[in-house]
Amino acid sequence: MMPISQAGRLKRRQSGFTLVEVLAVLFIIGMMAGAVVMNMPKAQDPLHKQGELLATRIGLAAQGGLVAQQSVGIMITQDGYQIVRFNNDLWEIVENFSFGLDSKPFVELTQNATKINLEAAEKSGVPVIRFDTTGLGTPFELKLRSGASAFLISGSVDGKIVVEPQE
Repeated sequence: MMPISQAGRLKRRQSGFTLVEVLAVLFIIGMMAGAVVMNMPKAQDPLHKQGELLATRIGLAAQGGLVAQQSVGIMITQDGYQIVRFNNDLWEIVENFSFGLDSKPFVELTQNATKINLEAAEKSGVPVIRFDTTGLGTPFELKLRSGASAFLISGSVDGKIVVEPQE
C-alpha cells in the first residue's frame, strides 16, 4: 500500500491542464480565427457591384443576340440602361435596369475616343452599344463614378468585355 502523502501528490499531478497546454490551445484557436477573418469577403462598393452587373448583362445580351441571330444593343442613360433588340426595323426594349445606387452616378461613354452625348443618343432611339448577329460589337469605354469610387467597362469589336476598377 502507498502512503497517503504519495497518493495525494499523484492525484494532484493528474488533474487539470498545465498553463503551457492551455496557452498552446489558445494560440491554435487564435491562429484559426485569424485565418477565418483574413479570408472573409470584403464589403463590396455598391458602384463596383453595379458595374460588374452591367458588364455581365452586356455580355449576356451579346451572347443572346448571337444565339437568336438578332442584333441587340444597350441604351445608356444617366439613370440606368436598357437592353434592346432589333426587330421589324425597330429597336424594341427587352429589359429596363436602373443603377440602383443611393445617388446618381456620373456616367461617361466614349467610342473611338469621342465622348457620346447620352441625352441625344437616348432621343435618337438607337443604342450606342450594339452587337450584330455575328457577335461583333461597337467598341466602347463606359466610365461610372460615384463619390470616391470609379469603374471602367470596356468592350472591343470582338465582343470581349473588360471590367476594371479605377483609382
